[in-house]
Amino acid sequence: MYKIPVWKMILEAVDAHKMETITNGDIHKFILTKYGDVNIATINAQIGACCVNRQSRVYMPMNEKPRIATGPYDFLFCVERGVFTKYDSKKHGIWEIATISGNLIVKRTDGEKQRPQSTSNLEQKRNHQKRVIRQDIKRPTADIIKEYLDTWETLDKYKKQEDALNKLFRDLCPENQCLDDILLKVAVLNTFYSTNVFNIARLAEHIQTLEVDERLRQGDITLVTDISKGHGIKNTSNGKEICFYSFATKYCSHHQPDIFPIFDNYVGDLLVYYSNLDGFANFTRGQLRDITIFHKALLSMQMYYSLEAFSLKEIDRFLWQYGKECFPKKFKTKKQ
Repeated sequence: MYKIPVWKMILEAVDAHKMETITNGDIHKFILTKYGDVNIATINAQIGACCVNRQSRVYMPMNEKPRIATGPYDFLFCVERGVFTKYDSKKHGIWEIATISGNLIVKRTDGEKQRPQSTSNLEQKRNHQKRVIRQDIKRPTADIIKEYLDTWETLDKYKKQEDALNKLFRDLCPENQCLDDILLKVAVLNTFYSTNVFNIARLAEHIQTLEVDERLRQGDITLVTDISKGHGIKNTSNGKEICFYSFATKYCSHHQPDIFPIFDNYVGDLLVYYSNLDGFANFTRGQLRDITIFHKALLSMQMYYSLEAFSLKEIDRFLWQYGKECFPKKFKTKKQ
């Protein structure tokens, strides 16, 4: 247990900040400096819970009933992705958690038109995505996840690769200052996972410019986006820069496995199925290629099915194995 609730740590960070806006990274830095080893995923989830204009807040326990946003958890307003300010109803309008057609939604309630993000996205998703219920796919429970975690220990090939990567990333080359270290990690990761990075030297040079170690320590999940883009490696057929999204999630995860989840198509397919089935989060299949949306979707799934006893790494490992069984024909090896 922490000395004080994490949401109070976030409030302290906002009150102590000198600027009008504050970022996820600013909040992480304040809390880690003052309170030490606080789980970054917990901080991020609580940031979303305390943000009056974020639809995802309704998946947190303190926000599971309708109310006007005037309580202790209602002190953040999202200005843009990853950027927040102190909520002021006179400037930002009056927001509430309401029930429409049996679903909890976040909406502005003072008569002003709100930003397009908020109210009807979940209903639109349910109307436009076909809800297919498959009797052969079980909902995730603690027992099922334990079963697949035990199975993972018997997968000799993957277990040995994972052990080797852990030794490389955590023991031999834990930092990202030396180009040789980065190049070695990129090469091994690319070989083990077949991530189709055909210019590992260029990507390693790009990673070296990103202040990776500090951002990993702070749990800055936008690092995934910055690794996947901006490297200048282009598709030879169309001349467009390749987005190495799956590779970037793996690179970050092998440094900080409990903070950075790994994305691949098996994970995505099963996560989308569960969301369509039970409506615990608002996203489409394509949006999972945004690390902030993917990360929040996993946290929403974790909370909805009461899987807090398992880390994101363990949930990710379950989704990969079970997704491979349930959607074997959908995996495309060349797509990052």
